Amino acid sequence: MSTSAFVPRALPRRLPRPSAGQSRVVLQTLGGLLVAAIAAVFVIYLDHHLNLKGVAVGLVVVGSAWFLTTRNPQLGLVMVMLYLGLLDGYLKLATGSTLVTFVRDAFLWSLAIGLLIRASVARQRLPLPPLSGWLFAFALIVFVEFASPNAGTVEHSLAGAREHLEFIPLFFLTFAYVRTVRALRMFCILLAVVAAANGVVSWVQFNETPAQFAAWGPGYSQRVLGTGAFANAGRTAALANGNATTRPFGLGSDAGDGGLFGIVALCGILVLAAFSQRRRYLLFAVAMALGAVLGIVSSQGRADIIAAVLAVLAFGALTVTARNRVKSMSGLVLAVGLCALVIVAIVGGVGSGGLRYQGLSPTSILSTTNKARGFAITAIPENMATHPFGVGLGTAGPASTAPGASQAMQNGNFDTETEFSFLTIETGIPGMLVFCWFVLTLLYVGFTRVRREPDREARVLLAALIAPLAAIFALFFISAASPTVPIGPYIFAVGGIISYWLIALPADRARKAGAASTAPAAYATTPAIVAPNSLA
Repeated sequence: MSTSAFVPRALPRRLPRPSAGQSRVVLQTLGGLLVAAIAAVFVIYLDHHLNLKGVAVGLVVVGSAWFLTTRNPQLGLVMVMLYLGLLDGYLKLATGSTLVTFVRDAFLWSLAIGLLIRASVARQRLPLPPLSGWLFAFALIVFVEFASPNAGTVEHSLAGAREHLEFIPLFFLTFAYVRTVRALRMFCILLAVVAAANGVVSWVQFNETPAQFAAWGPGYSQRVLGTGAFANAGRTAALANGNATTRPFGLGSDAGDGGLFGIVALCGILVLAAFSQRRRYLLFAVAMALGAVLGIVSSQGRADIIAAVLAVLAFGALTVTARNRVKSMSGLVLAVGLCALVIVAIVGGVGSGGLRYQGLSPTSILSTTNKARGFAITAIPENMATHPFGVGLGTAGPASTAPGASQAMQNGNFDTETEFSFLTIETGIPGMLVFCWFVLTLLYVGFTRVRREPDREARVLLAALIAPLAAIFALFFISAASPTVPIGPYIFAVGGIISYWLIALPADRARKAGAASTAPAAYATTPAIVAPNSLA
Protein backbone atom coordinates (compact mmCIF):
# COMPACT_ATOMS: atom_id res chain seq x y z
CA MET A 1 0.00 0.00 0.00
CA SER A 2 1.42 3.32 -1.02
CA THR A 3 2.03 6.12 1.40
CA SER A 4 0.87 8.61 -1.23
CA ALA A 5 -2.72 9.74 -1.07
CA PHE A 6 -5.13 12.23 -2.44
CA VAL A 7 -5.09 15.68 -0.90
CA PRO A 8 -7.85 16.22 1.65
CA ARG A 9 -9.54 19.52 2.15
CA ALA A 10 -8.69 21.32 5.36
CA LEU A 11 -11.23 20.71 8.10
CA PRO A 12 -12.57 23.78 9.87
CA ARG A 13 -11.82 24.19 13.55
CA ARG A 14 -15.55 23.83 14.17
CA LEU A 15 -17.96 22.13 11.80
CA PRO A 16 -20.52 24.41 10.06
CA ARG A 17 -23.67 24.91 12.09
CA PRO A 18 -26.54 22.99 10.46
CA SER A 19 -29.87 24.58 9.68
CA ALA A 20 -32.70 24.70 12.21
CA GLY A 21 -34.42 21.70 10.67
CA GLN A 22 -31.23 19.68 10.57
CA SER A 23 -30.49 20.61 14.18
CA ARG A 24 -33.89 19.38 15.28
CA VAL A 25 -33.29 16.02 13.61
CA VAL A 26 -29.92 15.62 15.29
CA LEU A 27 -31.20 16.73 18.70
CA GLN A 28 -34.23 14.46 18.49
CA THR A 29 -32.07 11.47 17.57
CA LEU A 30 -29.51 12.13 20.26
CA GLY A 31 -32.23 12.92 22.77
CA GLY A 32 -33.92 9.61 22.07
CA LEU A 33 -30.66 7.74 22.53
CA LEU A 34 -29.99 9.56 25.79
CA VAL A 35 -33.47 8.82 27.16
CA ALA A 36 -33.11 5.14 26.24
CA ALA A 37 -29.72 4.96 27.95
CA ILE A 38 -31.01 6.65 31.10
CA ALA A 39 -33.97 4.26 31.14
CA ALA A 40 -31.54 1.33 30.97
CA VAL A 41 -29.64 2.74 33.94
CA PHE A 42 -32.81 2.91 36.04
CA VAL A 43 -33.75 -0.63 35.03
CA ILE A 44 -30.39 -1.84 36.35
CA TYR A 45 -30.88 0.16 39.53
CA LEU A 46 -34.43 -1.00 40.22
CA ASP A 47 -33.99 -4.65 39.30
CA HIS A 48 -30.62 -5.35 40.87
CA HIS A 49 -30.28 -2.56 43.47
CA LEU A 50 -26.77 -1.85 42.25
CA ASN A 51 -26.71 1.64 43.69
CA LEU A 52 -23.06 2.53 43.15
CA LYS A 53 -22.87 0.79 39.79
CA GLY A 54 -26.07 2.46 38.68
CA VAL A 55 -24.63 5.88 39.48
CA ALA A 56 -21.38 4.97 37.69
CA VAL A 57 -23.25 3.80 34.60
CA GLY A 58 -25.31 6.99 34.69
CA LEU A 59 -22.14 9.10 34.73
CA VAL A 60 -20.74 7.12 31.80
CA VAL A 61 -23.97 7.63 29.87
CA VAL A 62 -23.93 11.38 30.52
CA GLY A 63 -20.24 11.55 29.60
CA SER A 64 -20.80 9.60 26.40
CA ALA A 65 -23.70 11.89 25.51
CA TRP A 66 -21.41 14.90 25.95
CA PHE A 67 -18.72 13.40 23.69
CA LEU A 68 -21.43 12.55 21.16
CA THR A 69 -22.94 16.04 21.06
CA THR A 70 -20.01 18.37 21.73
CA ARG A 71 -19.33 21.02 19.13
CA ASN A 72 -15.75 21.35 20.37
CA PRO A 73 -14.15 18.02 19.39
CA GLN A 74 -10.67 19.34 20.21
CA LEU A 75 -11.70 19.59 23.86
CA GLY A 76 -13.21 16.12 23.59
CA LEU A 77 -9.90 14.77 22.30
CA VAL A 78 -8.08 16.39 25.23
CA MET A 79 -10.51 14.79 27.67
CA VAL A 80 -10.04 11.35 26.10
CA MET A 81 -6.24 11.66 26.36
CA LEU A 82 -6.42 12.69 30.00
CA TYR A 83 -8.81 9.87 30.83
CA LEU A 84 -6.58 7.27 29.17
CA GLY A 85 -3.48 8.55 30.93
CA LEU A 86 -4.80 9.40 34.39
CA LEU A 87 -7.94 7.38 35.15
CA ASP A 88 -8.34 4.34 32.92
CA GLY A 89 -5.78 2.03 34.51
CA TYR A 90 -6.35 3.18 38.09
CA LEU A 91 -10.15 2.78 37.96
CA LYS A 92 -9.83 -0.67 36.41
CA LEU A 93 -7.52 -1.96 39.15
CA ALA A 94 -9.02 -0.06 42.07
CA THR A 95 -12.47 -1.51 41.34
CA GLY A 96 -11.25 -4.90 40.13
CA SER A 97 -13.81 -4.74 37.31
CA THR A 98 -12.85 -5.36 33.69
CA LEU A 99 -16.04 -3.56 32.63
CA VAL A 100 -14.32 -0.26 33.47
CA THR A 101 -12.22 -0.63 30.31
CA PHE A 102 -15.38 -0.16 28.23
CA VAL A 103 -15.65 3.41 29.54
CA ARG A 104 -12.71 4.53 27.40
CA ASP A 105 -14.33 2.90 24.36
CA ALA A 106 -17.64 4.61 25.08
CA PHE A 107 -15.99 8.04 25.27
CA LEU A 108 -13.67 7.57 22.29
CA TRP A 109 -16.21 6.03 19.93
CA SER A 110 -18.90 8.53 20.99
CA LEU A 111 -16.55 11.36 20.01
CA ALA A 112 -15.84 9.77 16.63
CA ILE A 113 -19.49 8.87 15.90
CA GLY A 114 -20.66 12.34 16.91
CA LEU A 115 -18.23 13.85 14.43
CA LEU A 116 -19.59 11.64 11.65
CA ILE A 117 -23.23 12.38 12.51
CA ARG A 118 -22.77 16.15 12.51
CA ALA A 119 -20.70 16.06 9.33
CA SER A 120 -23.39 13.97 7.61
CA VAL A 121 -26.23 16.25 8.69
CA ALA A 122 -24.29 19.36 7.65
CA ARG A 123 -23.29 17.67 4.36
CA GLN A 124 -19.63 18.19 5.28
CA ARG A 125 -17.26 15.94 3.33
CA LEU A 126 -14.71 14.27 5.58
CA PRO A 127 -11.63 13.28 3.57
CA LEU A 128 -10.12 9.84 4.07
CA PRO A 129 -6.63 10.22 5.60
CA PRO A 130 -3.55 8.84 3.86
CA LEU A 131 -2.35 5.50 5.28
CA SER A 132 -5.89 4.63 6.40
CA GLY A 133 -5.84 1.74 3.91
CA TRP A 134 -3.49 -0.11 6.26
CA LEU A 135 -6.02 0.19 9.08
CA PHE A 136 -8.93 -0.94 6.92
CA ALA A 137 -6.88 -3.94 5.78
CA PHE A 138 -5.99 -4.82 9.38
CA ALA A 139 -9.62 -4.48 10.49
CA LEU A 140 -10.72 -6.76 7.63
CA ILE A 141 -8.18 -9.40 8.67
CA VAL A 142 -9.39 -9.18 12.26
CA PHE A 143 -13.00 -9.78 11.23
CA VAL A 144 -12.00 -12.67 8.97
CA GLU A 145 -10.63 -14.36 12.10
CA PHE A 146 -14.23 -14.74 13.31
CA ALA A 147 -14.47 -17.61 10.81
CA SER A 148 -11.35 -19.38 12.09
CA PRO A 149 -11.96 -23.11 12.78
CA ASN A 150 -10.50 -22.64 16.26
CA ALA A 151 -12.45 -19.46 17.04
CA GLY A 152 -14.52 -19.35 20.20
CA THR A 153 -18.02 -17.96 20.51
CA VAL A 154 -19.00 -14.71 18.81
CA GLU A 155 -18.90 -13.00 22.21
CA HIS A 156 -15.33 -14.18 22.77
CA SER A 157 -14.24 -13.14 19.27
CA LEU A 158 -15.78 -9.70 19.76
CA ALA A 159 -13.74 -9.29 22.95
CA GLY A 160 -10.63 -10.29 20.99
CA ALA A 161 -11.43 -7.92 18.12
CA ARG A 162 -11.92 -5.06 20.57
CA GLU A 163 -8.35 -5.20 21.89
CA HIS A 164 -7.04 -4.83 18.32
CA LEU A 165 -9.41 -2.15 17.00
CA GLU A 166 -10.58 -0.02 19.94
CA PHE A 167 -8.02 2.79 19.52
CA ILE A 168 -8.27 3.17 15.72
CA PRO A 169 -10.61 6.24 15.97
CA LEU A 170 -7.67 8.20 17.41
CA PHE A 171 -5.97 7.99 14.00
CA PHE A 172 -8.85 9.82 12.33
CA LEU A 173 -9.41 12.28 15.18
CA THR A 174 -5.79 13.47 15.35
CA PHE A 175 -5.67 13.67 11.54
CA ALA A 176 -8.70 15.94 11.64
CA TYR A 177 -7.84 18.18 14.58
CA VAL A 178 -4.08 18.24 15.30
CA ARG A 179 -3.39 20.58 12.38
CA THR A 180 -1.65 23.59 13.87
CA VAL A 181 1.61 24.18 15.71
CA ARG A 182 -0.43 25.11 18.75
CA ALA A 183 -2.26 21.77 18.57
CA LEU A 184 1.06 19.90 18.30
CA ARG A 185 2.37 21.81 21.30
CA MET A 186 -0.77 21.03 23.30
CA PHE A 187 -0.45 17.35 22.40
CA CYS A 188 3.09 17.32 23.83
CA ILE A 189 1.98 19.24 26.93
CA LEU A 190 -0.75 16.68 27.61
CA LEU A 191 1.77 13.86 27.26
CA ALA A 192 4.09 15.68 29.66
CA VAL A 193 1.39 16.20 32.30
CA VAL A 194 0.29 12.57 32.09
CA ALA A 195 3.90 11.31 32.25
CA ALA A 196 4.73 13.48 35.26
CA ALA A 197 1.63 12.33 37.15
CA ASN A 198 2.46 8.70 36.41
CA GLY A 199 6.05 9.29 37.51
CA VAL A 200 5.02 10.66 40.90
CA VAL A 201 2.58 7.78 41.48
CA SER A 202 5.24 5.25 40.38
CA TRP A 203 7.67 6.66 42.92
CA VAL A 204 5.06 6.37 45.69
CA GLN A 205 4.35 2.76 44.72
CA PHE A 206 8.06 1.97 44.50
CA ASN A 207 8.56 2.98 48.12
CA GLU A 208 5.74 0.76 49.35
CA THR A 209 5.92 -2.89 50.36
CA PRO A 210 4.04 -5.43 48.20
CA ALA A 211 1.35 -5.68 50.90
CA GLN A 212 0.87 -1.90 50.97
CA PHE A 213 0.72 -1.72 47.19
CA ALA A 214 -1.79 -4.59 47.03
CA ALA A 215 -4.10 -2.65 49.34
CA TRP A 216 -4.81 -0.12 46.55
CA GLY A 217 -7.63 -2.33 45.29
CA PRO A 218 -8.62 -5.86 44.22
CA GLY A 219 -7.05 -5.49 40.78
CA TYR A 220 -3.77 -4.36 42.31
CA SER A 221 -3.88 -7.20 44.82
CA GLN A 222 -4.18 -9.88 42.14
CA ARG A 223 -1.33 -8.52 40.08
CA VAL A 224 1.06 -7.63 42.90
CA LEU A 225 0.57 -10.77 44.99
CA GLY A 226 0.09 -13.12 42.03
CA THR A 227 -3.40 -14.44 42.80
CA GLY A 228 -6.47 -15.25 40.71
CA ALA A 229 -5.85 -14.86 36.98
CA PHE A 230 -2.26 -13.76 37.79
CA ALA A 231 -1.27 -16.78 39.86
CA ASN A 232 2.52 -17.28 39.90
CA ALA A 233 2.96 -13.99 38.01
CA GLY A 234 3.11 -11.43 40.81
CA ARG A 235 4.49 -8.01 39.93
CA THR A 236 7.27 -8.05 42.50
CA ALA A 237 11.04 -8.38 42.18
CA ALA A 238 13.63 -10.06 44.38
CA LEU A 239 16.62 -7.90 45.24
CA ALA A 240 20.20 -8.94 45.92
CA ASN A 241 19.68 -8.48 49.66
CA GLY A 242 16.81 -10.99 49.65
CA ASN A 243 14.01 -8.46 50.07
CA ALA A 244 11.04 -8.14 47.70
CA THR A 245 10.27 -4.84 46.00
CA THR A 246 7.28 -3.70 44.01
CA ARG A 247 7.25 -3.11 40.28
CA PRO A 248 5.20 0.09 40.05
CA PHE A 249 2.28 0.55 37.65
CA GLY A 250 2.01 4.32 37.85
CA LEU A 251 -1.55 5.15 36.82
CA GLY A 252 -1.48 2.35 34.25
CA SER A 253 -2.82 -1.17 34.59
CA ASP A 254 0.40 -3.21 34.80
CA ALA A 255 4.03 -3.13 35.85
CA GLY A 256 6.19 -0.57 34.06
CA ASP A 257 3.34 1.46 32.58
CA GLY A 258 4.47 4.58 34.40
CA GLY A 259 7.80 4.29 32.60
CA LEU A 260 6.07 3.85 29.23
CA PHE A 261 4.23 7.15 29.71
CA GLY A 262 7.58 8.78 30.39
CA ILE A 263 9.11 7.28 27.24
CA VAL A 264 6.46 8.66 24.88
CA ALA A 265 6.58 12.10 26.53
CA LEU A 266 10.31 12.62 27.15
CA CYS A 267 11.30 14.03 23.74
CA GLY A 268 8.29 16.35 23.67
CA ILE A 269 9.30 17.71 27.07
CA LEU A 270 12.78 18.48 25.71
CA VAL A 271 11.18 20.47 22.88
CA LEU A 272 8.91 22.35 25.28
CA ALA A 273 11.97 23.33 27.31
CA ALA A 274 13.90 24.42 24.21
CA PHE A 275 11.09 26.66 22.94
CA SER A 276 10.05 28.12 26.28
CA GLN A 277 10.31 31.90 26.04
CA ARG A 278 9.19 32.59 29.60
CA ARG A 279 10.73 31.39 32.84
CA ARG A 280 7.51 29.85 34.18
CA TYR A 281 7.15 27.73 31.03
CA LEU A 282 10.73 26.57 31.39
CA LEU A 283 10.11 25.67 35.03
CA PHE A 284 7.02 23.75 33.95
CA ALA A 285 9.04 21.78 31.40
CA VAL A 286 11.75 21.02 33.97
CA ALA A 287 9.15 19.80 36.48
CA MET A 288 7.53 17.60 33.85
CA ALA A 289 10.94 16.21 32.86
CA LEU A 290 11.71 15.29 36.47
CA GLY A 291 8.37 13.51 36.78
CA ALA A 292 8.82 11.61 33.51
CA VAL A 293 12.37 10.51 34.38
CA LEU A 294 11.16 9.51 37.84
CA GLY A 295 8.57 7.24 36.23
CA ILE A 296 11.12 5.65 33.91
CA VAL A 297 13.72 5.04 36.63
CA SER A 298 11.25 3.72 39.22
CA SER A 299 9.43 1.48 36.73
CA GLN A 300 11.78 -1.41 37.59
CA GLY A 301 11.77 -2.32 33.91
CA ARG A 302 15.05 -2.72 32.03
CA ALA A 303 13.12 -2.39 28.78
CA ASP A 304 11.86 1.05 29.83
CA ILE A 305 15.40 2.31 30.39
CA ILE A 306 16.61 0.97 27.06
CA ALA A 307 13.54 2.29 25.22
CA ALA A 308 14.03 5.76 26.72
CA VAL A 309 17.62 5.84 25.44
CA LEU A 310 16.48 4.67 21.99
CA ALA A 311 13.82 7.40 21.88
CA VAL A 312 16.39 10.08 22.72
CA LEU A 313 18.81 8.72 20.09
CA ALA A 314 16.04 8.67 17.46
CA PHE A 315 15.08 12.23 18.38
CA GLY A 316 18.69 13.30 17.97
CA ALA A 317 18.85 11.64 14.55
CA LEU A 318 15.63 13.34 13.46
CA THR A 319 16.79 16.80 14.51
CA VAL A 320 20.25 16.65 12.92
CA THR A 321 20.20 18.78 9.78
CA ALA A 322 22.86 19.76 7.31
CA ARG A 323 22.21 23.46 8.00
CA ASN A 324 22.73 23.14 11.74
CA ARG A 325 24.71 19.94 12.10
CA VAL A 326 27.24 21.08 14.75
CA LYS A 327 24.59 22.46 17.10
CA SER A 328 22.33 19.42 16.65
CA MET A 329 25.15 16.96 17.17
CA SER A 330 26.28 18.75 20.32
CA GLY A 331 22.74 18.50 21.70
CA LEU A 332 22.60 14.82 20.82
CA VAL A 333 25.96 14.10 22.46
CA LEU A 334 24.83 15.97 25.58
CA ALA A 335 21.55 14.01 25.70
CA VAL A 336 23.31 10.67 25.25
CA GLY A 337 25.86 11.63 27.89
CA LEU A 338 23.14 12.48 30.38
CA CYS A 339 21.38 9.18 29.66
CA ALA A 340 24.66 7.33 30.19
CA LEU A 341 25.18 9.08 33.54
CA VAL A 342 21.67 8.14 34.62
CA ILE A 343 22.25 4.49 33.71
CA VAL A 344 25.61 4.42 35.51
CA ALA A 345 23.99 5.92 38.59
CA ILE A 346 21.20 3.33 38.47
CA VAL A 347 23.57 0.39 38.04
CA GLY A 348 25.79 1.75 40.79
CA GLY A 349 22.85 1.90 43.18
CA VAL A 350 22.03 -1.78 42.84
CA GLY A 351 24.46 -2.72 45.56
CA SER A 352 22.34 -0.93 48.11
CA GLY A 353 19.41 -3.15 47.22
CA GLY A 354 17.29 -0.42 45.66
CA LEU A 355 16.79 -1.10 41.94
CA ARG A 356 17.00 -4.17 39.70
CA TYR A 357 19.13 -2.96 36.77
CA GLN A 358 22.18 -5.19 37.10
CA GLY A 359 22.09 -6.23 33.47
CA LEU A 360 22.19 -2.77 31.92
CA SER A 361 25.94 -2.31 31.75
CA PRO A 362 27.18 -1.95 28.15
CA THR A 363 29.08 -5.25 28.34
CA SER A 364 26.16 -7.37 29.57
CA ILE A 365 23.07 -5.87 28.01
CA LEU A 366 22.91 -8.37 25.13
CA SER A 367 23.38 -11.38 27.38
CA THR A 368 20.78 -10.01 29.79
CA THR A 369 18.26 -9.54 26.98
CA ASN A 370 18.90 -13.02 25.67
CA LYS A 371 18.47 -14.53 29.14
CA ALA A 372 15.25 -12.63 29.87
CA ARG A 373 13.56 -12.74 26.47
CA GLY A 374 15.61 -15.06 24.28
CA PHE A 375 13.02 -17.85 24.48
CA ALA A 376 10.26 -15.44 23.44
CA ILE A 377 12.23 -14.17 20.45
CA THR A 378 12.97 -17.69 19.23
CA ALA A 379 9.23 -18.46 19.50
CA ILE A 380 8.42 -15.88 16.79
CA PRO A 381 9.39 -18.08 13.78
CA GLU A 382 7.93 -21.14 15.52
CA ASN A 383 4.54 -19.44 15.88
CA MET A 384 4.64 -18.28 12.27
CA ALA A 385 5.37 -21.81 11.05
CA THR A 386 2.84 -23.53 13.33
CA HIS A 387 -0.02 -21.00 13.16
CA PRO A 388 0.34 -19.05 9.89
CA PHE A 389 -3.35 -18.09 9.89
CA GLY A 390 -3.71 -17.60 13.62
CA VAL A 391 -5.53 -19.55 16.30
CA GLY A 392 -8.40 -17.14 16.85
CA LEU A 393 -9.23 -13.80 18.43
CA GLY A 394 -8.97 -13.70 22.20
CA THR A 395 -6.41 -16.51 22.39
CA ALA A 396 -3.99 -14.20 24.22
CA GLY A 397 -3.95 -10.75 25.71
CA PRO A 398 -6.59 -9.15 27.95
CA ALA A 399 -9.44 -10.84 26.03
CA SER A 400 -8.19 -14.36 26.79
CA THR A 401 -10.20 -14.40 30.04
CA ALA A 402 -13.47 -13.57 28.26
CA PRO A 403 -16.04 -16.41 28.32
CA GLY A 404 -16.53 -18.59 25.26
CA ALA A 405 -12.96 -19.59 24.40
CA SER A 406 -12.66 -22.65 22.18
CA GLN A 407 -11.11 -25.89 23.36
CA ALA A 408 -8.05 -25.27 21.19
CA MET A 409 -7.52 -21.93 22.92
CA GLN A 410 -7.86 -23.45 26.38
CA ASN A 411 -5.60 -26.43 25.71
CA GLY A 412 -2.91 -24.62 23.75
CA ASN A 413 0.27 -23.37 25.36
CA PHE A 414 1.01 -20.32 23.24
CA ASP A 415 4.01 -18.06 23.67
CA THR A 416 2.77 -14.51 23.02
CA GLU A 417 5.39 -12.57 24.95
CA THR A 418 6.37 -10.53 21.88
CA GLU A 419 4.19 -8.33 19.69
CA PHE A 420 5.04 -10.44 16.64
CA SER A 421 3.96 -13.69 18.31
CA PHE A 422 0.87 -12.06 19.81
CA LEU A 423 -0.31 -10.74 16.44
CA THR A 424 0.53 -14.01 14.68
CA ILE A 425 -1.46 -16.10 17.18
CA GLU A 426 -4.39 -13.67 17.08
CA THR A 427 -4.52 -12.57 13.41
CA GLY A 428 -2.10 -14.84 11.58
CA ILE A 429 0.90 -13.79 9.53
CA PRO A 430 -1.23 -11.43 7.34
CA GLY A 431 -2.43 -9.42 10.34
CA MET A 432 1.02 -9.32 11.90
CA LEU A 433 2.62 -8.09 8.68
CA VAL A 434 -0.02 -5.43 8.01
CA PHE A 435 0.13 -3.96 11.52
CA CYS A 436 3.93 -4.04 11.79
CA TRP A 437 4.32 -2.62 8.30
CA PHE A 438 1.95 0.20 9.25
CA VAL A 439 4.24 1.12 12.17
CA LEU A 440 7.34 0.82 9.96
CA THR A 441 5.65 3.04 7.36
CA LEU A 442 5.07 5.68 10.02
CA LEU A 443 8.77 5.49 10.92
CA TYR A 444 9.86 5.65 7.28
CA VAL A 445 7.64 8.63 6.48
CA GLY A 446 8.72 10.35 9.69
CA PHE A 447 12.46 9.90 9.20
CA THR A 448 12.43 10.79 5.50
CA ARG A 449 10.03 13.75 5.49
CA VAL A 450 10.12 15.53 8.83
CA ARG A 451 13.13 17.65 7.83
CA ARG A 452 11.10 19.09 4.94
CA GLU A 453 8.61 20.78 7.27
CA PRO A 454 9.33 24.51 6.86
CA ASP A 455 8.17 25.61 10.32
CA ARG A 456 11.03 25.00 12.78
CA GLU A 457 8.89 24.49 15.89
CA ALA A 458 6.50 22.17 14.05
CA ARG A 459 9.49 20.24 12.74
CA VAL A 460 10.98 19.52 16.16
CA LEU A 461 7.57 18.83 17.72
CA LEU A 462 6.90 16.26 15.01
CA ALA A 463 10.36 14.76 15.59
CA ALA A 464 9.56 14.47 19.30
CA LEU A 465 6.39 12.51 18.48
CA ILE A 466 8.02 10.30 15.84
CA ALA A 467 11.07 9.31 17.91
CA PRO A 468 9.19 7.18 20.49
CA LEU A 469 7.84 5.03 17.63
CA ALA A 470 11.38 3.69 17.14
CA ALA A 471 11.52 2.70 20.81
CA ILE A 472 8.03 1.19 20.59
CA PHE A 473 8.99 -0.98 17.64
CA ALA A 474 12.02 -2.18 19.60
CA LEU A 475 9.68 -3.10 22.46
CA PHE A 476 7.75 -5.32 20.03
CA PHE A 477 10.59 -7.85 20.38
CA ILE A 478 10.07 -8.28 24.12
CA SER A 479 6.39 -7.56 24.83
CA ALA A 480 2.91 -7.50 23.32
CA ALA A 481 2.35 -3.77 23.53
CA SER A 482 -0.35 -2.83 21.00
CA PRO A 483 -3.42 -3.69 23.15
CA THR A 484 -2.11 -1.71 26.13
CA VAL A 485 -2.18 1.91 27.24
CA PRO A 486 -0.23 4.03 26.37
CA ILE A 487 1.40 2.17 23.45
CA GLY A 488 -1.77 1.29 21.52
CA PRO A 489 -3.35 4.76 21.67
CA TYR A 490 0.01 6.42 20.95
CA ILE A 491 0.60 4.48 17.74
CA PHE A 492 -2.76 5.43 16.24
CA ALA A 493 -2.78 9.01 17.51
CA VAL A 494 0.70 9.79 16.18
CA GLY A 495 -0.17 7.89 13.00
CA GLY A 496 -2.94 10.39 12.30
CA ILE A 497 -0.60 13.31 12.99
CA ILE A 498 2.05 11.93 10.62
CA SER A 499 -0.60 11.25 7.98
CA TYR A 500 -1.65 14.90 7.99
CA TRP A 501 1.60 16.79 8.59
CA LEU A 502 3.99 14.73 6.47
CA ILE A 503 1.74 13.41 3.67
CA ALA A 504 -1.50 15.36 3.24
CA LEU A 505 -0.20 18.84 4.09
CA PRO A 506 2.91 18.72 1.85
CA ALA A 507 0.74 17.45 -1.03
CA ASP A 508 -1.70 20.31 -0.43
CA ARG A 509 1.16 22.81 -0.39
CA ALA A 510 2.56 21.37 -3.62
CA ARG A 511 -0.85 21.60 -5.27
CA LYS A 512 -1.28 25.23 -4.23
CA ALA A 513 2.26 26.09 -5.34
CA GLY A 514 1.59 24.50 -8.72
CA ALA A 515 -1.65 26.41 -9.08
CA ALA A 516 0.05 29.68 -8.14
CA SER A 517 2.89 29.13 -10.64
CA THR A 518 0.45 28.61 -13.52
CA ALA A 519 -1.92 31.43 -12.55
CA PRO A 520 -0.13 34.32 -14.39
CA ALA A 521 -0.02 32.43 -17.68
CA ALA A 522 -3.65 31.45 -17.42
CA TYR A 523 -4.64 35.00 -16.55
CA ALA A 524 -2.76 36.36 -19.53
CA THR A 525 -4.47 34.02 -21.98
CA THR A 526 -8.00 33.88 -20.57
CA PRO A 527 -8.51 36.82 -18.20
CA ALA A 528 -12.28 36.89 -18.59
CA ILE A 529 -12.61 33.29 -17.40
CA VAL A 530 -9.97 33.17 -14.69
CA ALA A 531 -10.86 36.39 -12.89
CA PRO A 532 -14.33 35.27 -11.77
CA ASN A 533 -12.92 31.94 -10.53
CA SER A 534 -10.31 33.74 -8.46
CA LEU A 535 -13.07 35.48 -6.55
CA ALA A 536 -14.98 32.28 -5.85
